[in-house]
Amino acid sequence: MSTNIAAKRYAGAFFRYVKDHGQVDEVYTALQRLQRTLAAEPRLVEFLQHPGISRAEKKAFVADHLAAYTVWVQRLLVYVINQGRAELLPDIIEGFMDRYKDEKGIAEVELVTAAGLDDALLGKVVQFLEKKLDKQVVARNIVEPQIIGGLVIRHEGMVYDGSVRTMLQQVKRRLGGGIGV
Repeated sequence: MSTNIAAKRYAGAFFRYVKDHGQVDEVYTALQRLQRTLAAEPRLVEFLQHPGISRAEKKAFVADHLAAYTVWVQRLLVYVINQGRAELLPDIIEGFMDRYKDEKGIAEVELVTAAGLDDALLGKVVQFLEKKLDKQVVARNIVEPQIIGGLVIRHEGMVYDGSVRTMLQQVKRRLGGGIGV
């Protein structure tokens, strides 16, 4: 079984478990914090999966040092330690986050522009995308001057490219490479 599939199964089961207990929002917030911690301290996952460290020591570490992440997240950590699947923890967290966003109707979108969008224009773009996607849109504006102008939208692995750079490249291809872009 692929580790990604296993992580999705763990994430789905954990999501259902905390949902049944009415703790989805609390756990989501705690997992966001844990995800940032794991990104800043990648050795933490190495510690949790290290075969030379006993499960009892790992569980004691979780109880002593990770208590701030709620009892629900501690239960998840202890469970993956007991199963010997700590390497799946980042993917389990990501799977839980995805499930949460699906459940709440949230779409994360990257808006790539040549210059930063002001609040009014960003609001209009977000409003347009919310109507198209029928979800609440959380947008992140990324500035990449090399696109020259226009807008590139990235959402769930899809890219909608309306940049001036891409339009000029298409013109160049149609003209047989006659202009330098």
